[in-house]
Amino acid sequence: MNTETAVTTNEFESLKSSIQYQGRKAARAKSEHRRKEILEAALRIVSREGIRGVKHRAVAKEANVPLASTTYYFKDIEELISDSFMLFAEKSLQVLDLFYGELNKLVSQYDVKKIHESTEVREKFSNDLIDMGVTYIRAQVKFRKEDLLAEMAFLLEAVRDERLKPLAREYRGVWYSRLIDFLSAANAPAPKEDAMFIISSVQGLLYEGIVSDGDIDEVKTRAILKRAIHILMQP
Repeated sequence: MNTETAVTTNEFESLKSSIQYQGRKAARAKSEHRRKEILEAALRIVSREGIRGVKHRAVAKEANVPLASTTYYFKDIEELISDSFMLFAEKSLQVLDLFYGELNKLVSQYDVKKIHESTEVREKFSNDLIDMGVTYIRAQVKFRKEDLLAEMAFLLEAVRDERLKPLAREYRGVWYSRLIDFLSAANAPAPKEDAMFIISSVQGLLYEGIVSDGDIDEVKTRAILKRAIHILMQP
């Protein structure tokens, strides 16, 4: 099953082109390293305290750099927040690629026609997808809790800040488009609507895992994923 389409590539490239840092550019490797340290520190603060915790002094302390360094690279807090979101989106693209690489590896073992024609093949395919979904959700809430919290904070801030909205739309759009491409290749009945349903369900499970301090209810998670996949597999 081939799930790589032109739409996926276009959306992915669109997000990459949207990642345009606003702060002072660093000409030397050492300076670039310090700028990156400052942005990484801002991300840690966002995950702990939310956007409102990002202040020049707080970020300088977190990054263990002089206060003058943050004001040198970023003229104001808005620019620092914007570039922090840019770095977050850039790092998330790498996670997205890894996930869809594993998904494509899994589905390449199947034939779409046989999935829809054979109950046995469909059941095995569904179970494989459920296993992968549970593994993904468990890994996210256990090892990427800070990233999930930062994502929530940035997307919420984008509702208020017009400057962050374009990147937020591109960021969300890539996740949807990649899943729509996959569902289209799998002959799902309504790829766009199904993609929204799946992402909303997975996000709910991820947020529940965060609230539960990194633990997930595997029985509940499997039941929800099974229901979602069952709907998608209907002719």
